[in-house]
Amino acid sequence: MENSKPSSALDVWRKINQTPDIVNFFQGIFDVIGIIIEETKEELTIAVGDTEVNIDPGLPENPDFIVPLKWENVENMISHAKDGKIDSFETWRIVSVLFTSLTQSTLKNPMMSNNLLRIFARVEDLAHVHLIAPNGDEVTSHSLIYVKKQWLVIPGTHGKPKRTFKMTAEDSIEYQRKVFYAIKKNNIIEWMKFSSWYSSWRKTVSVKH
Repeated sequence: MENSKPSSALDVWRKINQTPDIVNFFQGIFDVIGIIIEETKEELTIAVGDTEVNIDPGLPENPDFIVPLKWENVENMISHAKDGKIDSFETWRIVSVLFTSLTQSTLKNPMMSNNLLRIFARVEDLAHVHLIAPNGDEVTSHSLIYVKKQWLVIPGTHGKPKRTFKMTAEDSIEYQRKVFYAIKKNNIIEWMKFSSWYSSWRKTVSVKH
């Protein structure tokens, strides 16, 4: 008799042993996100606390982000967290799932899409971003295109880039924590700090063409 596929990501994820390593991994990346499982249309709320990650049915009223996931992503998360630790390759796997969705969400912030600020910070209007696995053999990529005063984040590489980013999962997490902190604080001082940090950081993870 074949094993039936679990129908609830909620039940599956609630069985994960939430060690400090797992909780710490998600802290600072987001506070509350909504998850939609593509195959089952199940909707979940993931909220990161000081000592645990809460998983509840339904979408949050005010999510930081909405992230669509496939069922295989649900199962992979179980595999990655099985031993209570997240190594470098598991980190890449998890980040690669969230990579494009988190970028799309953060770039919707008005401060991120302000054209004057973009020009001031010398942010190019077309870039390719590659998230590279620890073994160097696997890559997740998307294109950042600024058009009509908004950012488009498109999976894969499109057009001739003016800048190319090559990042590890750790680089991506560092960026996400910095930009999410600026979005939460949302004041001119923090945005100036972020802009200064970003100008230095991008020199370590990208090349201009």
